[in-house]
Amino acid sequence: MRLRSLSRRTTALVAVSALTAAAACSSPTATEADSSAAASPSRATYGTQAPLVGNANFEAVGLTATTFSFKAESGTVRADELGITYIDPRTDDSADLTVRRTLWDGTEAWSAAVAVPDGAADMQARLSLDPAIGVVSVWFSGPDAPSEDGAIILRNTDAMSGQVTWLDVETGRAVSEDLMVTASDLAGVSVRTNEDFVGAIVMEDDSTTSGVLHVDADLTLAGLAWGDLISAEGDFQLSGVSQWNSVPLFTLVDKNDGSNNIVQLGSTELLTADSDAIRFIPGPTHLGLKHDEDLWLVDETGAVVEVDTSACELGNNHQYPTISDTALYAGLARVTLGDMSVECLADIAPTPDAEIVGEFSDGNLLLASALSNAQVRGTWLVPADRSEAVELDSLGPVEVHSDHVVNIVDGSESTFVDVYDYRDLLPAQQ
Repeated sequence: MRLRSLSRRTTALVAVSALTAAAACSSPTATEADSSAAASPSRATYGTQAPLVGNANFEAVGLTATTFSFKAESGTVRADELGITYIDPRTDDSADLTVRRTLWDGTEAWSAAVAVPDGAADMQARLSLDPAIGVVSVWFSGPDAPSEDGAIILRNTDAMSGQVTWLDVETGRAVSEDLMVTASDLAGVSVRTNEDFVGAIVMEDDSTTSGVLHVDADLTLAGLAWGDLISAEGDFQLSGVSQWNSVPLFTLVDKNDGSNNIVQLGSTELLTADSDAIRFIPGPTHLGLKHDEDLWLVDETGAVVEVDTSACELGNNHQYPTISDTALYAGLARVTLGDMSVECLADIAPTPDAEIVGEFSDGNLLLASALSNAQVRGTWLVPADRSEAVELDSLGPVEVHSDHVVNIVDGSESTFVDVYDYRDLLPAQQ
């Protein structure tokens, strides 16, 4: 895919696809999920609801009841440190969507109706998040039309309807806009995006992109031509695109020098790496960038700091680092965002395949080894004093947010979410 500048620059950029690894997990049917909900907790718990996804391993460690559970439209769940935003399952493809925001204590903060654009009833509803500005976008993806000239499209993005709705996750305030109005100023005839991008790529034709659209915390849309962003000389390919803190985030690959890969945040070149396998880790206050065993942190001003992780394994590229408002977790490294100090759990972890899932307010850490090729699979709780890890039954790929263990399972038609209070975890009470 060529990226054409509309300004005085004439350098062409060709987009290439980015490969992503997806972790496999079980997919319950609606019948299985509903039947498991009949179970009732056998002891007093902070959780009060029956989980949607029955799991004997959860029950064995005390997680028998949830703070709240819900079904969502498949693939439309976005969690952050304060709560979780999702779209209710669709029962009528042409009816308005219902978007909900629930805080971690189970309180529903708001709900909003989002109209389905004309021609989008058969398209898939999607939800993207920029955690730094607290904005989600509701958009609709569809299949790519066959290209008559065999043009290479940007495969880590999806064709989309031009109509997008953005919502402020704190207040629920919503703004809808037709992206093509702004895209037309950049010679655009269509737009594309992905689940990590609340903006869009502007397409001049099937194989040429002329610019990028991004949205700020006030839900205001703006467009930029590539020539206004890119200063590097040469023939580049676009390898990945997202948005963080309202600014476009992307990777450029030099077609003539595979070791010259530039990561940019807006017009600022953040770093250069020797491959394009650079993982974005967007958080509420910092952006993490991981490349093999190298790690950088970017703050809200755009300042970049390389973190010295030489004493700790950061995990392979099939593992997904996570970030909160206080720390970043990559493999067995815990990086404090305030002073960039690194704590390594390699000597405590029961297996080198483990990674830190997240941290609780008492300082305990949750470790998991869930990859199919791991030598040892399981879940462990590491005490705050970093004494011996306590083995739990394997909980699978869970998330940790604000003293809650979150189990998100994508089914064939819906996504099932169970949110457990950490205080119900039996080892935490001992």
